[in-house]
Amino acid sequence: MTDTVNEPEPDPVEPARSGPSAGAPESDELDSAECRRIGDIKWRQRVRVRGRIRALRVQPWEGGVATLECTLVDDTGGLVVIFMGRRKLGGVKLGAHMEVEGRVLESRGKLAIMNPAYTLLPTPTGA
Repeated sequence: MTDTVNEPEPDPVEPARSGPSAGAPESDELDSAECRRIGDIKWRQRVRVRGRIRALRVQPWEGGVATLECTLVDDTGGLVVIFMGRRKLGGVKLGAHMEVEGRVLESRGKLAIMNPAYTLLPTPTGA
């Protein structure tokens, strides 16, 4: 059974795989000051992005492991953030703002980051 809470949302960004180096990982180095826009990220990149949680669901993964999936959005797109083996995380709720860092992968045809390093951010004034 899947528990889902949603707001209207843009579709998470589809994996981009074009050009001669499609699928080739870029450097594992991540500029510590660089925070990317979600609409600019590509499959297999190591990225840091910020956004607002627009959807949450608990989804069974292979072997029946409960997995918390969040859709993180900014004004350029959305990204699925996957926390394996978790049904909930303190402070992770609809409307919360967070920054996540990790390698972009594909999950169910959408770009995702699995078990990222994350930081909850204060909600901007007026949001």
